[in-house]
Amino acid sequence: MAIKHKSKGVSLRQKQGVWGFIFLLPWLLGFLLFFARPMWETISYAFSEVTITFYGIYSTFVGMENFRRALFIDQFFNMYMITLAFPTLVIVVIVVIFSLLAAILINGKYFGRGIVRAVFFIPIIMGANIAVAVTAGGDVVSQAAGMGMNFGGFSQYFLIEALAGTGMPPALISYVLQALSEIFSVLAQSGVPILIFLAGLQSIPTSMYEVAKIEGSTQYETFWKVTLPMISPMILLSTVYTITDLFRRHSMAGPFIPRVATDGVSPVPLLEYIRYVGFGTHNDFGLASAMSLMYIVASLVVIVVVTWVMSKAVFYYD
Repeated sequence: MAIKHKSKGVSLRQKQGVWGFIFLLPWLLGFLLFFARPMWETISYAFSEVTITFYGIYSTFVGMENFRRALFIDQFFNMYMITLAFPTLVIVVIVVIFSLLAAILINGKYFGRGIVRAVFFIPIIMGANIAVAVTAGGDVVSQAAGMGMNFGGFSQYFLIEALAGTGMPPALISYVLQALSEIFSVLAQSGVPILIFLAGLQSIPTSMYEVAKIEGSTQYETFWKVTLPMISPMILLSTVYTITDLFRRHSMAGPFIPRVATDGVSPVPLLEYIRYVGFGTHNDFGLASAMSLMYIVASLVVIVVVTWVMSKAVFYYD
């Protein structure tokens, strides 16, 4: 009877688990040291009435009262939440498509490829300055949209008439105009997704393209049947990253002015309003904490739903 001896070596899966924990350790330490306590205090304050005195901060448990005030009494919070979601998701689609096309262009083999890569990766190197420029220019773009935007010498009304003349539906025309008005924001936010797609394109085995070429597949068919399925996990990753980044950027961009726009769409950033409630004239930490908690939950719900829907079309290559 043969006796089985347990191997003394470490399996590949165990090595991967150890290295995964090592790479996760800096984030874990940072979370425990800097974010765990503020997060717990935010959750605690959301269910309490917070009073600040000379001797310290005192809280009294009030249950769901702060959430009721935010949803049914506060006149700004619901409007900010609703007007934030749709524009963000629209820009997500634009950023992901643009990043994929840019990565395909950068990944090609042609003369001057280094210059093209430098042009696309300058927003990463100078990300802070570009973000500030986009933030500062947000109000200018909005005002230009109200007075009639110019795109390369063509007015907004000229583009509307030209697109309508092609038989394009009004909803799609509005989508195209919004994409044009957000072009600088798209460029500033496409740096990391381009890197993700570039890594995915370079990981596709060349043998698959050789087989497709032998079978007589055109470039168009190769893209849809080889390239796109192989980088579908990168599409999911880029979408989740872009949603997270845009919720953070669009909720904080621009100066806060406590007013309601006459057209029913608020120009006030959401997190700036929450900061105003907590640290402005109200000094209502409990209400601000409840708003912050609902904003985080809403962001997570959007990410989970998008991930669940897109994961059904993701192809994983082993």
